[in-house]
Amino acid sequence: MADELTPEQEEQETTDGQMTRRQFIIGAGVGAVVGAAGVAGVLTLAKPSEAPAQVKPATAPQSTTATDLPASMRRVTLNINGKNFDVVTDVRLSLWEVMNYKLGMIGTNIGCDRAQCGACAVVVDGRAVNGCTVLAARLGNGQKIITIEGLSKGTRLEDLHPVQRAYQTEGGFQCGICTRGFIMSTYALLTVNKNPNDDDIREALSGNICRCSEYPKVYDAVYKAAKDMRA
Repeated sequence: MADELTPEQEEQETTDGQMTRRQFIIGAGVGAVVGAAGVAGVLTLAKPSEAPAQVKPATAPQSTTATDLPASMRRVTLNINGKNFDVVTDVRLSLWEVMNYKLGMIGTNIGCDRAQCGACAVVVDGRAVNGCTVLAARLGNGQKIITIEGLSKGTRLEDLHPVQRAYQTEGGFQCGICTRGFIMSTYALLTVNKNPNDDDIREALSGNICRCSEYPKVYDAVYKAAKDMRA
């Protein structure tokens, strides 16, 4: 075992230009602190007698866009008939499902649920679309959605929209399953063309099917509504 040096002997070695073991140990500790600080981009000078400062690990900033919704859900604002509705919806739900099951709007009918009959037609930004296939989560960017509930001002005949009233007075329906879709497609047509011909009507209503084959009276209703809207 090596002999321990007295403080006087260590002091003597220091004056002779040699480093003592105590100074070596202290210097090694300071070097470690300086090295760590250098890696972090900060240089800290400490006295040999001071304990090295503890460096806390850097933490990632908290995200301000974090959401508690799962990846399959979206929070959207749907503008329907001039009113905003804030809903949380599964990205797989159709507009018809959200309106019926979440918002309690029962005016839009469902037929085939395959975008083949047009019974669930609504108007989005002036165009007739099938409510059973357009996804509600895709319509939260300010699109204007109009359903048959948004056309009338009341339940009396005189309160109905000219398109609704024309289908009523001209008998443009039979069982009624498809009627609301026909009305919305007709509304979309007459909004941009108030004097349509047979070809215009045929094109506009091509996505709607009347299984009762009430087409002659449907055409009568469209012409009657166009005349009333022109007046």
